Amino acid sequence: METITMCSGGSQGAAPVIVFRLEDGGQTFYHSTGIEALPHEAERDHVLRDKLEIHKLAMCKAYTLMQLKRMDMNDRIVEMQVGRVLQNRMVQTVNSVREPMYGRYLRYVEEMHKVGAVGESRYTQLQSKARKLWRFLVINGLTGLSAREFDSSLLLEYRQFVYDEYKYVPLYPQLYPSGGGRRAPKKRCKNNTVVSDLLALKAFFGELEDTGEIRRSPFRKLSGEKRRSVMHVEYDEPFYLRADEFRRVLSSDVPAELQWAKDMFVLNCALGCRIGDLKKLSMEKVAVSEEGIPYVHYIPSKTSRMSKREVVTPLIRPAYEIILRTRFGFNGHNPNYEKQLYNKALRRLLEFCGIDRPVCLYEPEVGDNVYRPLYEVASSKLARKTHVDMLNKVQINYYAAGLHREGSKAVFRYTSLELADRFALLNAAFGEEGYRVDELCPYAGLCSRPLLDGHHQPESGSLCIGLS
Repeated sequence: METITMCSGGSQGAAPVIVFRLEDGGQTFYHSTGIEALPHEAERDHVLRDKLEIHKLAMCKAYTLMQLKRMDMNDRIVEMQVGRVLQNRMVQTVNSVREPMYGRYLRYVEEMHKVGAVGESRYTQLQSKARKLWRFLVINGLTGLSAREFDSSLLLEYRQFVYDEYKYVPLYPQLYPSGGGRRAPKKRCKNNTVVSDLLALKAFFGELEDTGEIRRSPFRKLSGEKRRSVMHVEYDEPFYLRADEFRRVLSSDVPAELQWAKDMFVLNCALGCRIGDLKKLSMEKVAVSEEGIPYVHYIPSKTSRMSKREVVTPLIRPAYEIILRTRFGFNGHNPNYEKQLYNKALRRLLEFCGIDRPVCLYEPEVGDNVYRPLYEVASSKLARKTHVDMLNKVQINYYAAGLHREGSKAVFRYTSLELADRFALLNAAFGEEGYRVDELCPYAGLCSRPLLDGHHQPESGSLCIGLS
């Protein structure tokens, strides 16, 4: 059993410092506190005594951890481990007691991003949620509030604030600067958005629970019924383009200013990928199989932190032709266009093509379902929904282009079909004829050829566009 005693130390000619000596069997180790005093002074100085007690406990903890980890035992390693215990204690004290909640939340977001727990898109979303939390704290005069002091009543106030933040914009214009892609709320927030903000906050408090910075999350202090009500998510019935509506968009001659939106939407319907993944595609992600089937391959951004498995999607003819013509250069060949710009252009495109079928949406303001033309509520997610639905309609919902991880509730990922089988299924779903293309030709390009023309060489005037 080890014993720890206090003694005096320090170099010759210098002021004495208090040192702790740990003895265990035949081994003796020392830890210098750096406190210039004599051991007997602690008897009448309670402040000094408290400081020394911290060092004594740190030495005891460090030595125990070293034993459990079977570390080398010498004075240098012991002193280093005691220093680490003291440093961790200081960080936890500052973080849990003195650090304001907003600063701690920002640090949490940065740490999650640094270790790869969240991707770039989620990181940007969490930064936006952090700014929203900051505005709530400023408006309520709680900028110095710590996470430990954020109780369940404040949680419910924050929830109401997220719902009705638009009311605060004219009262606090300095908190809502325009520009930089930021837009002040103009109407009451939808329930699902509120729940999304609360889920982010819940994850933050869960982290603080795990690190011991708080004893209990304010979410856990809500009653079961109240917690279910607060976190309840409502989904509208999914809407998508039917096959005839998709063909109408595909065959429509649209104005020049809408052509980029049409190309992007049709390609997205054919690939079924998320809009963020579509924006990152380049000609380097296009390839041709040995059978002459063109395809796109990419790692989905949403799951890239957990899996590096590629999604491989064959290209139906309209998608292939769009890629050859645009080389993924949408919106004036500017890859950094905003999603909001695309959504607006998509709605104008669908309105131009006469896609005005009424779709049902729940409006919390009126407490009932309302019906609006599809083109008014369309967004970038419409293409992905259309892709999955068209595959389902031809009874291949289990083979929906490898969009999700295995076991996903949205659609099952197929694992056994060859590329040629997937190509045939996609053509059947979209009502397209099969075709083949040449491998990379000597001019580093892709050349179109008929389905059964096994060794066709590109003739003069053939479509040949380089990949590089």
